[in-house]
Amino acid sequence: MSHTTLDLAIKKLLVGSLALTAAALTACQDSTSPVDPATDIRTARSGTGKPGATQTVLFAGYKDAQVNYDIYAMNPDGSNVRRLTTDTTKDVFPDFAPDNRKFVWVRSLDGIRSELFTANYDGSKPTQLTRMGADVFEPRYSPDGTKIVFAAAVREQTDNGFTVNYDIYVINVDGSGLTRLTYEKADDRAPAWSPNGQTIAFHSDRSGFNAIYRMNAGGLDVHLMVDCGTAGCVDPAFSPEGRRLAYADRTDNVIRVIDLDGENLPMAVGPATERLNRRPTWTKDGGKVVFASNRGIEETKELYVGTPGQTDIASVQRLTVFSPGEAEMPSYSH
Repeated sequence: MSHTTLDLAIKKLLVGSLALTAAALTACQDSTSPVDPATDIRTARSGTGKPGATQTVLFAGYKDAQVNYDIYAMNPDGSNVRRLTTDTTKDVFPDFAPDNRKFVWVRSLDGIRSELFTANYDGSKPTQLTRMGADVFEPRYSPDGTKIVFAAAVREQTDNGFTVNYDIYVINVDGSGLTRLTYEKADDRAPAWSPNGQTIAFHSDRSGFNAIYRMNAGGLDVHLMVDCGTAGCVDPAFSPEGRRLAYADRTDNVIRVIDLDGENLPMAVGPATERLNRRPTWTKDGGKVVFASNRGIEETKELYVGTPGQTDIASVQRLTVFSPGEAEMPSYSH
């Protein structure tokens, strides 16, 4: 058999396998299912759960060729997909409150600025939280549910006009007490709380390229955590027990996990690939990591789940089928 014939045969096999997987996943995804993050895999079809009782994955996505991101929820196995926002603007970066009764997200207001909004677990009673007149990103509830940390791009006046810096801010859940935590002339992004609420990890290009840093909850005592070299690393996420950190390593485009108590040896989630892998979030038990990737044959962003320490491609499972749309920015319920 020639190399050309073999390549065609392999491609047909991959396409056929993907079609079967897509059909199976699509059959599990029901946008008309009751919007209730409390319904787990066992009760998704009966809708008998209560908020905060079980597990849900929030994410941002769109399902057709027209790009209009909304917030979606699904069960951890990819079933029972339901849309929580229906605004005509862009809704991204969701995160559940610790009791899973509310979630926060970023809504674009006019294409130039965006603000934080909160809503009940089912998307009802959306409420604007911030009025910064800026562009905000990546909100995350504190472990005790009293504060939200986020990044914002704020325009600042200079002698030569103005500059735009991404800095880290924190705000109370009722919209009061807005406080700026970082002041570097650099881009500080993707803040993530440690489980005890005492530390915030974030990525920053303050050294000339993106690396992972940590600071205390008041914005002081900043230290370098992970240096990935000039390729950079982004999107830190503490494991539920606080001993490990997941992040996206741009050196070989994999999600990595390091042990903060040991020798900091990296472990790959899934195979090294030239495709994009971003935004890791831990499952509630700390056994797996959900992330966004365009590793599929369609090359569109979808959600996947993998096990730290496993490099076999078979250990990574695809959760969503949004192509020709995309699904990304996952956040696992607490």
